[in-house]
Amino acid sequence: MPARVPESDDTLKRERAGTYRTRDGRFTIEGSSSGWLLFDAEQTDDLGLPLARGPFATLDEAKSAIGPARSGPAPTSDIGRRPSPGLAAGRKGSRPSSKHDGTASAEEPVSLARKEPRRLRRAPEPRRREVVVRELRTVDGDALRALWADVGFRSLGDDDRSLARLARRNPGLVLVAADGGKVVGSALGAWDGRRGWLYHVATAKSHRRQGIATRLVEQIESGLAALGCPKVNVLLRAESDGGEAFWKRLGYASGTAAHMGKELEAS
Repeated sequence: MPARVPESDDTLKRERAGTYRTRDGRFTIEGSSSGWLLFDAEQTDDLGLPLARGPFATLDEAKSAIGPARSGPAPTSDIGRRPSPGLAAGRKGSRPSSKHDGTASAEEPVSLARKEPRRLRRAPEPRRREVVVRELRTVDGDALRALWADVGFRSLGDDDRSLARLARRNPGLVLVAADGGKVVGSALGAWDGRRGWLYHVATAKSHRRQGIATRLVEQIESGLAALGCPKVNVLLRAESDGGEAFWKRLGYASGTAAHMGKELEAS
């Protein structure tokens, strides 16, 4: 019997669909709508978050980047070494400054022209983190229910057990959008074998008008099309503010059939 090859620290363990972690726990690879991202738990970016490399086109490319990231030099920022563009002191060819008593030095002619006020440099805007679209995780339940309550969705059958059952039956179709560790969007896709369905498409008020809901819907549509689903339906609440306009922009048309429903008691 051949000897078993010992696993290295770079060996990937699958945690869930679209998420892999190295044996030593330092590196995590997650799939997103833009590709595969490699997160380094021992290095942080300017915001103090795990340093992200990528996106990579394939999982193999992301895995190949682990070795260089582990052995290579740590990425550093040169912000602290950059000269301030407004400082002229010590520059070659600059004029000596005026004395503090209001008189000018011999080398600098007196000017009666009104000096322009110094323009304050605008502080650079903080870098916005990428919102990642990923599959539902078992720990997302409370955050999702809080999101749905905030946007006015009626939460029926949205307990952790029901959400997990929906995700198992529809792999790749039950999605959330995450900004760092915060859930900021959702879209629950399902296929009954004849038609596709979309439920609870929502975006947090703090992250609207960024195309998050569109990304979620389009990813689910692609997954349904790959399964051979010919049509997808969405249930639109009558009191939905701007909901009909959103769906029409994505190519959805109003149906003619009335929607009726009945709540069943759990056995």
